[in-house]
Parts: sequence; structure tokens; C-alpha cells
Amino acid sequence: MDHAAQPPLPAADTRCPVGPELTIAQAAAWRDQLLEWMADGRASLSLDLGPVSDFDSAGVQLLLAARRSLAERGGQLRITSASAPVRDALRVFGLDAALAADPAA
Repeated sequence: MDHAAQPPLPAADTRCPVGPELTIAQAAAWRDQLLEWMADGRASLSLDLGPVSDFDSAGVQLLLAARRSLAERGGQLRITSASAPVRDALRVFGLDAALAADPAA
């Protein structure tokens, strides 16, 4: 992820856009971005993973770490939309129910 092109900090009631790649090559940059989004003290995040075209185990680990960090603060991680690669990877790791996208998304 190009740090110069980072998405702006979303308002509390908006989706946080993630993508197009969430793989080992971008994991550190996306980790930093998620930490920035969480730094404002908000307990919960809604991630829009609809634009994600590449997703691997590093992306899964990143989502699990974000979910754990938010849960420790009494919050939650919501996936408001998930692309086919995200859904497929979550299914492979047995996390499709635990990290499922909102059905209305």
C-alpha cells in the first residue's frame, strides 16, 4: 500500500475501505492503517472488503488481530462487504461464520 495514497480517517459511522490487496506484501501497511483508524478511541470498526481482489493468510491474521484488539476494548470488528476472494479464504480457514460480512451488505 502506498502511504501517500492512504485513505483518510473515516468518520465513526462510515465504512473503512480496504483493498485492493490484503496479502503478506501489504500486511504491515494495512496494519498501520487499521491502528490509525483505531487510534481515535473508537471501539468498533466496519471494514468494506468488497474491493479486495487478493487476500491471503496474512489478511486473515490481520482481521483476527484487529478483532481481538477491538474486543479487548469492548468493541467489535464488522465486515460490511466481502469480495469472493475474502469469502473463499475465510471459508478455507473455517472463519466464514466468525468473520462473516453483514448479510445486508
